[in-house]
Parts: sequence; C-alpha cells; structure tokens
Amino acid sequence: MASPLTSSPRVGRLTIRAALAAILPVLSLVAPKATAGDNSRKFPVYREAGGSRDLCLSRKVAHLVPLDSRFAPGKARRIALLEGQSPDPRPLMVRLESLGLWTLPPRPAGVRLLTIPSIDREVLWESFPRCQDADQPEGLSGAPPARSLLKPLPGADDQEAVLEIQLLSRTCGGTIATAGLLAVFSYEHLMGQLPARLPVSCEGLSGASGLAPSISSQASSPSERPPSGTIPRGFQAP
Repeated sequence: MASPLTSSPRVGRLTIRAALAAILPVLSLVAPKATAGDNSRKFPVYREAGGSRDLCLSRKVAHLVPLDSRFAPGKARRIALLEGQSPDPRPLMVRLESLGLWTLPPRPAGVRLLTIPSIDREVLWESFPRCQDADQPEGLSGAPPARSLLKPLPGADDQEAVLEIQLLSRTCGGTIATAGLLAVFSYEHLMGQLPARLPVSCEGLSGASGLAPSISSQASSPSERPPSGTIPRGFQAP
C-alpha cells in the first residue's frame, strides 16, 4: 500500500518545488552572464574566415590578433590581417562598427597593415572580400567575415601582438617569411596554403568611408618606430 504522504498530490507538488529551489541557485552560478558592454553576445567573433567552395568566398582572411579575437591597437592605431591565395583577388571590405566601411584594392596573398581612426570604446571589426558585382550595394558580399573586437585600452594579452605589429610595420613594401608570421599568431595550419614569403602593404583608413590610401613605412613617427636594428621575431627568412 502506498504511503499517504507520497500519494498526496499536494505533497508531491511541494516536493517538486523544494527540488527546484535547490537546483536553480546552482544553475545561476554556472550559466554565463552577458554584461552590458559585451558585444560578443551579439556578434560571434572568429578571427579567421574563408573556406567556402565558392571561388571568391573561399579566400582566407585572417585577423592578426590574439586567439580570443580581441585586440587593442594602442597609440599607433594599427591593425593587421592576412589574405590567402586566390586566382581572382577581389577588393577587400573592412568595416569598423559605427566608424565606416572601406573598400581596399585587390592584392595577391599577403599582409595588410591598416591605420584606423581613434576609438574610445569597443568596436566590432569585420573583413571580407567583395564578391558582388560593382553595381551591387556596397558591402553586400555574402562572405562569412573575419570578426574581432577592437578595445580602446590594451591589456596584458595585447602586448605581444602590439609589439609584433609594430615590428611588422618596418617591412611595409617588403616581404616577410610566412612560417615565422604564422607561428607568432598561431596560424600554423595555414602554412601549406601560402607561399614561402608574403608581401606587406600599409594603408590608412580615413575618418570617412571610402578607398583607403596606401602609406609607406616612413609614415610612422619616430616615437612609434621600433629601436634601430630590431628585427621582427620570426619574420626572417629560414
């Protein structure tokens, strides 16, 4: 015979409520919480894009940022990205949330260093090839973009990337060893998809959207240049 206590519907409801009361506080501790300034909850960030079967969309675009795809450019306001090989290079679109959308001229596989406008808050950075015809609305490519969050203030995790980009800026107009660059930014899995050396181009993004002008390595102020004789770590030819 069932016990009167366990067979009572009212007691059963009370038991369930007691169990839920014990579980909910534990779930609240392990569940991730989004903060007011956490854009990653709205925009998933992944620093590498490309790989589609489509000829244009298949081109690799990789942001040279830490593994968590968050980066503070620092006073020099420089960011960098890597473009893979393509039989038909297309213009590259660079979008900085609320700051503008720029069209960069097509280039072969290589590294682009971009000087961006000053930022005072977190900004979403997206890069993707322009795969539509010229008469299509600007920025509509259908390509999955490389996405990173740019931070106004650098932290400990940014120091190595900032230094590497600062050193990399000395090679504007030249070439670098691919293996060293990929090792520095943990992109070794791309090694078989790229030539042994990569050209480096430097461009500036003005405050207004449009075409980005090319700049030379001499555009940096003396205070921003690495010490004389410094060679980018890992960028030398093997």
